[in-house]
Amino acid sequence: MVMLSQILIQATRKRDEALMEASRLKYSMAELEKKLNKLDVYCHNLKSGLDECNSNSPYRMGQTHNIHQVKKQDGVIGAYEKVIQQFLASVSESRSSTRRLSRSLTMQLRHMGSKVYERISVLLQPYDMKISHSKNPRSLLLYLEALLNKAFFEDFESTANYKSFNELQGLTWEEVLNKGTRHFSEEFSKFCDRKMNEIVAMLGWNRAWPEPLLQAFFGASKSVWLVHLLANSVHPGLPIFRVDKGVRFDSVYMEDMDGERAKKLVPSMVRIMITPGFYVYGNVVKCKVICRYSNNVDSSLIDKGLTSSSP
Repeated sequence: MVMLSQILIQATRKRDEALMEASRLKYSMAELEKKLNKLDVYCHNLKSGLDECNSNSPYRMGQTHNIHQVKKQDGVIGAYEKVIQQFLASVSESRSSTRRLSRSLTMQLRHMGSKVYERISVLLQPYDMKISHSKNPRSLLLYLEALLNKAFFEDFESTANYKSFNELQGLTWEEVLNKGTRHFSEEFSKFCDRKMNEIVAMLGWNRAWPEPLLQAFFGASKSVWLVHLLANSVHPGLPIFRVDKGVRFDSVYMEDMDGERAKKLVPSMVRIMITPGFYVYGNVVKCKVICRYSNNVDSSLIDKGLTSSSP
């Protein structure tokens, strides 16, 4: 009888845990749906802005001699608008994938002791930032995302083409597990190896990567590489731009990631860039930053420079 009671208690506990987990998953799905809706609105607004810009742009689709076209070996595949749409979607996917990799790394860091956190703190010293994984896990997630994006986009400017984008766009994790990245693209394989080595060195990583973490790394690497291919497949290309610590916040080019939490404060200058932005024929995909806040800022004392480079 005692054993039966224990079994019932254990079963009840497992049921309650399952109900709690189901509730958490339901909440997570609702939050994900909200974010997807926001992303859909963001992409729609950005595309509308590009369409409006095209009406006053020398690159607009009515002047045949100014149409930017993507070339393949067997001819022309279409006007540049198709590439722009794919580029915007790829930028969005690269940001989401890098955020997922940051989350996966953060989960692994919990089991690696204090040395890795000390390493990250050293990397953040130029930005006057400190991390505490126990007090503010969101800050750790954002700062790690910033460091990952810095690594991924560091050598963004080089040549590429649209044919390679089409060949790699549908590449899956299962295909990579079976054949390896080198089978599909020598350049992409070198990019993955280089970025893996940079991240390992950056974090002082000293253990094997579990498969979920490797899969997250593949997703982030692939999405950034696709952005790179598209940005360099049109002429003129779509330049990346970065902002440095201490530059004045400009809402035309930057999005403050803490803006919703600090609505009553005015962002004055950049503390750290989380992800870079892009110039897209008279419009921009904003970079994402974390700011310092102030109500009285002497704009003459703050540098307003943007670090830009063409492909």
